[in-house]
Amino acid sequence: MQRFGLTNLKQSSGFTLIEVIAAFTILSMTFMVILEILSNSSANTMKSSERTHISLLAQSKMDEVGITIPVEEGMVSGEFDDKRSWEILIEPFDVPYEGNVEMSYAPVELFKVTLDIHWLDGHKENRTATFTTLRAMTPDFEARGGL
Repeated sequence: MQRFGLTNLKQSSGFTLIEVIAAFTILSMTFMVILEILSNSSANTMKSSERTHISLLAQSKMDEVGITIPVEEGMVSGEFDDKRSWEILIEPFDVPYEGNVEMSYAPVELFKVTLDIHWLDGHKENRTATFTTLRAMTPDFEARGGL
């Protein structure tokens, strides 16, 4: 019969305290990194959702130009709700013409439509998004004395 000495028992008894602390430290750091990633991901999702909502509001307001908002030079403003307001600036847009044909009139008039939406974000900071487009209108020839 062979006897095991005390030294053999100590060597096969499991992990040392330093190994357990090192493993726990690595596990903690990994967990912190995962929490950071999840936190940033949820913040980015909220920002994306907010900006998507603002874009949808802008699209709906731009669709009103020419229907409920006349396409004429000037400024119009209003509010969507308590947190969001809008301003539309409509101004004539001149296109440079380099042709060799003189035209006494243009077949369409172009207007630059600029929409600014103002809102408070989740941190109570004022934010602004600007959207710009061109709208073509047929000119009112009768108001200008005909052709």
